[in-house]
Amino acid sequence: MTFSRVRTLAGAMLVAVIVAGCGGGSGDTSSASPSPAGGTADETTQAPPPQPPSPTETADDTEEPPPPPQPEPPSPAFDPPDGYVPSELVGEWDGDGTAVRFDKIRFSADGGVSLIFNTGTVLEGTAVAEGTSLTLYVPGGPIAYEHWSIDAFDAGYGYTFENLRLDGVSYVRQITGG
Repeated sequence: MTFSRVRTLAGAMLVAVIVAGCGGGSGDTSSASPSPAGGTADETTQAPPPQPPSPTETADDTEEPPPPPQPEPPSPAFDPPDGYVPSELVGEWDGDGTAVRFDKIRFSADGGVSLIFNTGTVLEGTAVAEGTSLTLYVPGGPIAYEHWSIDAFDAGYGYTFENLRLDGVSYVRQITGG
């Protein structure tokens, strides 16, 4: 049997099932009730569904609905504490942009700090130095360093640099030369 023959037989069987399911094709109309139009009830359209009962007036209908829930207040704006850094930290320190968290860190005399990423993102906040510990208060949460230190080194040819270490991660700045 070919595919087109199977498809033709399947289509014929489907038509026969549909006709038998609708009550047609049997030739026996004795079970169908006559309709006012002279046909059978099977040939007429169905009546529309019943309408829901109309609401009755009650005391509850006159009350106003409760107010909608209030939206949550916006989260408070980032409010860092007052900053303090010693004068030897003030200035811009360069990282290598890959092994360090930030491409640059800039400390200001009033304790402000800017964390500059190599993507161009800049986080502004404050820095608080307490002894050899340092905490940077920036959006996203404070970043705490247990130990910071600065070491100067002579690179030769009149160039002198300082190396800032934050828990072992180095940032550098040039202080003389060039």
